[in-house]
Amino acid sequence: MPESTKGFNNWTVRGKYTRETFINEIKKRYEETGSIPDQKSFHTHAAYYLFGSWTDALILAGITPNEVKGDSPVIRQFLIQEIQKTAISLNKVPNRIDYSRSQKATSLFGSWDNFLKAAKIEYRLFIEEKEVK
Repeated sequence: MPESTKGFNNWTVRGKYTRETFINEIKKRYEETGSIPDQKSFHTHAAYYLFGSWTDALILAGITPNEVKGDSPVIRQFLIQEIQKTAISLNKVPNRIDYSRSQKATSLFGSWDNFLKAAKIEYRLFIEEKEVK
């Protein structure tokens, strides 16, 4: 058992740690093991109490989750930032095939076009590699 988790599962939710201490524990575990911590090794109720979901806790700790579950402002912002980075790296408007979480994004935003609009990604920004005025 990594040093960062000794006694961690025994903490009660109320009053024993803050969002900051919980995030620090997630980061510490990630650094120690080199893998994304799973909620089984943490006090799951604390994650839900403090963040609303395990996915939100990982994102706020700066860790990209393997799977994005649920819907929250944190998750929506995470997806928007990911697609913006994808657009920049591809130097074009990404299509669904370019983005591995396209199903999740379409589900949360209603359509692919709505997702791109929320991310402020426009086709005109990529015409001839310069913004059209």
